[in-house]
Amino acid sequence: MRHKTYILRGVSAGVAAAAVFAAAGCSADEPRREFTVPKALCGVSVPVDALSRLLPASGKKLTTEADGSTDDVLLCKINVDDVMVLALSRERIVAGDSARHILYTQLRITQPKFAEGTSIAYADDAAVSLLKCRGADVQNEDISTLVKVLKPARSDESAMKSLITDYTAKVKKQGPCKKRSSY
Repeated sequence: MRHKTYILRGVSAGVAAAAVFAAAGCSADEPRREFTVPKALCGVSVPVDALSRLLPASGKKLTTEADGSTDDVLLCKINVDDVMVLALSRERIVAGDSARHILYTQLRITQPKFAEGTSIAYADDAAVSLLKCRGADVQNEDISTLVKVLKPARSDESAMKSLITDYTAKVKKQGPCKKRSSY
């Protein structure tokens, strides 16, 4: 009987010691965000709160890269600690596609939600918007914006909706539709 008592005392002492070390380790090593969330992506202001909820909860250094030198194609990448965590692309496309179709063909997202009628399709980790360029004085085309969150960034449906909706509205205010060429 005595033998069992010592074993139980040893086990409970080990559990208590492990709990103390675990508690100390969690508070001392808890990851935190040391980077600043950007206020714009590729020259377009974005809602900082929405972008913040999509970016990783921890990390030291955030960098942004923009590829594309024309109004036709633009790619913005956000990297945290040298790992790409979010990509935003904007391009001119032939008129007539839908945001839902682009989200499905590019990312295989089958059940998106919609905003602005159906010109914005979004899910928790991706979104697509379409600006329709129509009229006598502009090219008949659409401008597609696609946002994709990559791990270790976080998925957040309401943040994604806010980001793509606000970004698209700001792009529209810039008047991105091209004037028709006169021949």
